[in-house]
Amino acid sequence: MKQNIMKKLDDKISICLDFPLILSSVKSEKQTLVSFVNPFSYNVLIKSPEIIDGIDYFYSDGSLLQRLHNIFHPKSKVARLSFDYSSIAGEVFEYAQNNALKIALVGGTSSEVLKAKENIEDSFPSLEIAYVRSGYFDDQQDKHETYKRIEQSGASILIVGMGTPIQDQFIIEAKVSCPSVKLMFTCGGFLTQTSIKPDYYHPLIKKCGLRWLQRMVMHKHVRQRVIKDYPKFLMSYLYEHIAMLTFRKN
Repeated sequence: MKQNIMKKLDDKISICLDFPLILSSVKSEKQTLVSFVNPFSYNVLIKSPEIIDGIDYFYSDGSLLQRLHNIFHPKSKVARLSFDYSSIAGEVFEYAQNNALKIALVGGTSSEVLKAKENIEDSFPSLEIAYVRSGYFDDQQDKHETYKRIEQSGASILIVGMGTPIQDQFIIEAKVSCPSVKLMFTCGGFLTQTSIKPDYYHPLIKKCGLRWLQRMVMHKHVRQRVIKDYPKFLMSYLYEHIAMLTFRKN
């Protein structure tokens, strides 16, 4: 059962389209939901198969998962993509700005998301961020009111940062409640990071691919993940995928 769920997630990582095609899908009638998987969220997601079913595309966020995926799926190798300025965040904002598309931001605390909005607008002065709010809700009614306001804002793109699996569940529900929003992304800690600094990662960190190291130094919960969760992920991933390969050969 676990291997079947892992295969389903791996398959969705494998089929990811070139990112420009994802962006252009915002102009279609079809809604597209995009999320990102790292060694921490991979193990979270395989415990929630309904979320894997509900998301259209998962991109590999982080070199460890990317390299492991490409070793075990040599015919469907993928590149690393994440929702930050080292990867595709700037591309999303530039595309929205150039095509006069409105954006909604949900995540972080109230002060964080407002500061993130300010920093994003400083970098993309013609971008219209039509709706912002924190990722904390009093109850289900508060969440439903948020969906209503997102829909009323006229946003075509929704970006949500609440952590896995809450952010994934949020955009799955938003797909039903916000039919006018055509492209939805999860973004993890991007809004919190952007509230700290417009471009959170040091240029040398980005160049060397050491984003995880900067996050680990700056944030306690990231240190705990790297020390505790990443080794568990590595052992589980290798064990299950070697077992799957052995089964297919036999």
